[in-house]
Amino acid sequence: MTLAPKIAMSDDFLKSFAAVPRAQQLAVLNFVAKFRQNPMATGINYERIRDAADANMRSVRINDNMRGIVLKPDVGNVYCLLWVDQHDAAYQWASRHRVAIHPDVGSIQVYAVHEVSDAQPAQFEQNPERAGLFHALKDREIRRLGVPDDRLAAVRAVCTEEQLEALQSELPDEAFEALYLFAAGESYEKIISERSAPDAVDQSDFAAALERDGSRRHFVVLTDDSDLEALLAAPLERWRVFLHPSQRKLVERDWNGPVKVTGGAGTGKTVVAMHRAARLARQYAALPGKPVLFTTFTKTLAEDIRQHLQMLCTPQELEKIQVVNLDQWALGLLRRFGYPHELLYKEADRRRFWQAAMSAMPAGADLSLPFMRAEFERVVLPQGCETADQYMRASRIGRGGQLGRAQRKSIWPVFAEYRAQLQAANLREPEEAFREACQLLEREKPVLGIRAMVVDEGQDISAAAFALIRAAVPPADNDLFIVGDAHQRIYRHKVVLSRVGIEVRGRSRNLRINYRTTDEIRQWACAQLEGCSVDDLDGNADSLRGYHSLTHGDMPDLILSSSAQDDLAHIQSLLGQLQADDIELRQVCITARTNDDLSTIGDGLQRAGIAVLRLDNTTSDDAKAEGVRLATMHRIKGLEFGVVIVAAYKGSVAYAEQFSRDEDAGVAEDTELAERCLLHVAATRAKRNLFVLSRG
Repeated sequence: MTLAPKIAMSDDFLKSFAAVPRAQQLAVLNFVAKFRQNPMATGINYERIRDAADANMRSVRINDNMRGIVLKPDVGNVYCLLWVDQHDAAYQWASRHRVAIHPDVGSIQVYAVHEVSDAQPAQFEQNPERAGLFHALKDREIRRLGVPDDRLAAVRAVCTEEQLEALQSELPDEAFEALYLFAAGESYEKIISERSAPDAVDQSDFAAALERDGSRRHFVVLTDDSDLEALLAAPLERWRVFLHPSQRKLVERDWNGPVKVTGGAGTGKTVVAMHRAARLARQYAALPGKPVLFTTFTKTLAEDIRQHLQMLCTPQELEKIQVVNLDQWALGLLRRFGYPHELLYKEADRRRFWQAAMSAMPAGADLSLPFMRAEFERVVLPQGCETADQYMRASRIGRGGQLGRAQRKSIWPVFAEYRAQLQAANLREPEEAFREACQLLEREKPVLGIRAMVVDEGQDISAAAFALIRAAVPPADNDLFIVGDAHQRIYRHKVVLSRVGIEVRGRSRNLRINYRTTDEIRQWACAQLEGCSVDDLDGNADSLRGYHSLTHGDMPDLILSSSAQDDLAHIQSLLGQLQADDIELRQVCITARTNDDLSTIGDGLQRAGIAVLRLDNTTSDDAKAEGVRLATMHRIKGLEFGVVIVAAYKGSVAYAEQFSRDEDAGVAEDTELAERCLLHVAATRAKRNLFVLSRG
């Protein structure tokens, strides 16, 4: 009995297909469809490539000009599409790349080799007085990291991180990542423990190798159910198909309780969350309604995720997932039980209510409105103080100035009056609504039909909201899946998950590879947080050690600008340069700290005849729409663009002073940290180029 052929496509094939001229893409599409149906069909002629770096490579004719490169091992019924290009370019690719199953890791590796000779790895100037970065490791230990045998000598010669980066193109991704982590100080044992290696590897069995997580990072097996048309329609959206083994483990594992996933910007936390939601939707397909709830912090982020899930999920999976921002979900829950209040969002209304509440301030109490508001938002609300006695017992750690019990009791009427003002206007602070919803669930015990919840942007979600989430989802296997990064906290909420009944000890994982930005942009963005103390969402310190990008590019460009007029001139010049480099305006986003600055820029560009698309709370990023994108630094969160221009930027200290004027020292310090995080977030939206127009 002859086994059916196993047909796969590499991410390199999709990458090369994206670069094929549109006039030639239809021919490639027709060939791939025929190839998937029967790789041995009449008309598919496999030709040996005389100068190929790998004996298993074959060339296939697509039309008079285009050629495909296919992995066709002599053993086994396996066919892998590796590359597509113009005739000569395709043959050159085949001469420079090797494909092999690693003897220890067991995955299929595709990596570059030298055109001159396979035996000539990258050479570095030797310094006999300086030990190599990997001198402490034996050859067999280096090989266990995924390094091919023919690259051992090159790795041994590496003495600096710069030399390691120079070797990157000649190493499989998994090998370079492991070496990078070891050079950054990660222990060898931990690196190995996080990798799943088979007990025995048959280096000729490509069919078995395709099933391993390391191979699935770069190869997708095409089946009758594979949506080939969708795969080729958006070949650069690799996140839909290819996952790093560390990501795939998080997605596919059955967990015995809540899971917390952290990681720097661009490490794929939201991608993992979306794949996890799809996996849970399949697992709980037999349950009625929408057993999987996916929630995030804002409406715009929820809408972005909803659109991405439509690309990722089948219609049947989508039917089982509800995507909703946290406030909307909580309010909908309360509405089911006749809750009459609306949530307070408008800052102008909030200021007006506070001004009225200050009329209850006792004579002789020299406390400002900003101080009282901060006291309410940082002490009263988070600790659920409903009475003066509760407030007198509340912790004020992190607050500026001492308040004795008598003084706290004397100012309590101000907080009571603020709540009375909201009550009269039929409004509630979101935090209070979350707490009331939690109390309602504990009292009424309704059946919500939520089997599992996936929570995105966990760093911006408050303790009261997490307590509500815990109350809404009964403790069980696979109940909560929480992703976040406190380095991107921009709304000043801070939570310790264990204190709200969400225990993640033993189920916390960290992602460290940035797939979005170049390493130059990553380094610049991380430098904005240097010296900051950041938590891991559960009361412990977090760091970005080992966080890195695999791609390189230009250093971010810091441009001094003294006025809005200067900003416009610089922006128009940059846009002209980018268009000359064949970068479409829709791939460019201009972001500013305030709506006023953004409006000034948008008006100026429109007067100059440059099309713009303003992204706000009601407008999502439509890939088909023309024009440069405009978004505030808050709105850009969750998005990514080829080029980001940060305009009219005054600096984190200046913004902290502007937005926390007359506040106490604790508020001002937190505000500056939030501003630094905000710049970090905006910078890490850029995939290739970052420009910062600085006002000093």
